[in-house]
Amino acid sequence: MSFFIVLFIFGLISANSGAAIRSDSGVFNYEIPIPRSQTRREYLQSVTAFWTPERIASARPMESSFDANIRMSSLDIQENEAENIERLLTPPAPLNLRAPVGPPAVGKIFFSFDKLTYMCSGSVVNAANRDTIVTAGHCVYNNTAKVFATNLIFMPHYENNVRPHGTFPARSIVTTQEWMAKVDYTHDVAVVVVDTNDEYEHVQDLAGAFGISLNAPEVGATHLFGYPVNSEKGEVMDTCNGQTAKPSTIVSMLSNNFKGMQITCGMNGGSSGGPWIRNYNSNTGSGLQVAVTSFGSSLAPGKIHGPLFKDANIGQLFNFAKNK
Repeated sequence: MSFFIVLFIFGLISANSGAAIRSDSGVFNYEIPIPRSQTRREYLQSVTAFWTPERIASARPMESSFDANIRMSSLDIQENEAENIERLLTPPAPLNLRAPVGPPAVGKIFFSFDKLTYMCSGSVVNAANRDTIVTAGHCVYNNTAKVFATNLIFMPHYENNVRPHGTFPARSIVTTQEWMAKVDYTHDVAVVVVDTNDEYEHVQDLAGAFGISLNAPEVGATHLFGYPVNSEKGEVMDTCNGQTAKPSTIVSMLSNNFKGMQITCGMNGGSSGGPWIRNYNSNTGSGLQVAVTSFGSSLAPGKIHGPLFKDANIGQLFNFAKNK
């Protein structure tokens, strides 16, 4: 008898939570729960309304705590040869018009953890659902509290609280088990599937989208975009461009053999999750995304680091989410 009571109670708890958390291979999918008292549209409108100018102004940058998580490991440089062959995961989908200043596919992400509001950067990538955003894992999942972000929205081409294409609330958050369980910076990536804006428009139709290249060379000319607080308080998109390089040996050894890149760049908190773009075309605002901004470290002053996009991180997340 008690067994059936336990099952009944568990069913009530599951139904009331509304959130579906599912693990497929290395992928964790979190479906945003809709309160029973609201329709889906009412809930999405309430998330958009939550972000008043005051809450946006009070949002702080969500920075990764790399230096607090360093741990010594032996340096393993062995890799499967097939993992080093560059290939296209999805092509760019630029708009059929001249891009404004800064790529329109880059935007600002706002979200909450508990009662505090935060901000990061993100980008639209070309997907069948026309609703796919890429950002950093630490922008969607708090490893200390073991919780996903709430009230998450994306605003493409945001500037000084102007939202030229509207606001896009999240409906699903997808990240890697390696990031959630191990704070593995090679897997500090996430995909956010957003809903349409108030006009029922898809974000990719309005902002265009970057392509994704897997296993890109670690050294190459790259443009970075984001909203760091040390540039106009994070209210205006900023950029760095230059040659990427392999991370230093000491950073790799103290980060569980971090597989990524570094670049000289002065962007700080708020730029997390922003795209690293190769073959950038300023006329169309298009290019191929090869990483996201993940962390800076006192071990490498003046450098920021990003995980190199591979099948094991963004590849599996994108393939899981692209048709959702």
